[in-house]
Amino acid sequence: HLGIQSLVDPNADRGLFWDDSSGVVDFFTASTGLEFSTTNLRMTANQRTAVIPFLVDGAASPITTGVKGDIEVPFACTITAARVLADTTGAIVFDIWKDTYANFPPLVADTITASAKPTISAANKAQDTTLTGLRTSVAAGDILRVNVDSCSTISRALLSLTVNKT
Repeated sequence: HLGIQSLVDPNADRGLFWDDSSGVVDFFTASTGLEFSTTNLRMTANQRTAVIPFLVDGAASPITTGVKGDIEVPFACTITAARVLADTTGAIVFDIWKDTYANFPPLVADTITASAKPTISAANKAQDTTLTGLRTSVAAGDILRVNVDSCSTISRALLSLTVNKT
């Protein structure tokens, strides 16, 4: 007998746990940043959302093409949007390559962008939330490599990937 039958319905989603300090079974409430989703306890939507930023700076000159660096992603996630912000009106096309730590470095054959390359064209900002063709799944520990395919006029650009942690 654990005392479960003496618990009163809290009329809200709660979890059941053994409170060792009191020696009884009791309900717990999800704290700030947590919620119940059917039978799962998970982070709330705003806790699951994150941004992976990558700044490319041409030091007052137009950004050159080629590999600009790598980012290790420490959590599993799904990419939900790509945004590019630039210091001036111009054009830039980014490619993103992804591979595991074991297969480092990512190569052009590891591209995840397909027809959804983050691109600014005759503007200073652009966003893509449909991500047509982009492989959006990222495993914990994956490495993202940022490559600039082309650029004109822009000397500083921020590539920003919005993700939902999974």
